[in-house]
Amino acid sequence: MRALLLSLLLGAAVLPALAAAPTDPPTPPVPSTTDGLIAQPWYRPHHLIGQVAGGQGMVTVGVGYTTLRGRLDVDVLTGYVPRKYSITPMGIFTGKATYSPWTLGLGASRWQVRPLSVGGLVNYTASRGMNASLDGKYPKGYYWWPARSRAGAFVGGRVAYELPTKANGQPRTASLYYELGTNDLYLVSLYSNIKALSVADILTLGIGVKVDL
Repeated sequence: MRALLLSLLLGAAVLPALAAAPTDPPTPPVPSTTDGLIAQPWYRPHHLIGQVAGGQGMVTVGVGYTTLRGRLDVDVLTGYVPRKYSITPMGIFTGKATYSPWTLGLGASRWQVRPLSVGGLVNYTASRGMNASLDGKYPKGYYWWPARSRAGAFVGGRVAYELPTKANGQPRTASLYYELGTNDLYLVSLYSNIKALSVADILTLGIGVKVDL
């Protein structure tokens, strides 16, 4: 009987201590994903971009974000045109959105094709010499459009190669793309000079590389 009472007393003393003992911390929730894209802070871009031509600068670099199940890219870019290729050196700042509705895998390989992309852009050209090249040469109001800002649209496509996934499981690709586009001023010029210009005259071609971070 004494042994039984002693066991009960020891059990009553030990159980509260076990209940108060620290437990393993809960596993942090996994960030939400959408077709493999893992949510992350806005200040951490999803990809880097490098591009040549396309009405956004002779050479252009930037960063971007991907959303809508990987179908929409929103990019911010900075381009440069040296004086050798223009009336004045120009820095061009562009905001661009590209929508690619379909991604086609090529069998069991790591290659993917996005056969169609459509998008729009706005850009601003910073150059001290741009207005000076026109001032005093023409009557006021002769050039009605803004010299520094443009809005445009484009179509294109992309070929991508799957890179190793990140430690958190997020997929990554490196892709080569092209964009065939125009802008508001070119369209007005075509409309105003339909007999002198063709559609080919108002098109710009850009080629670029996009690498997921």
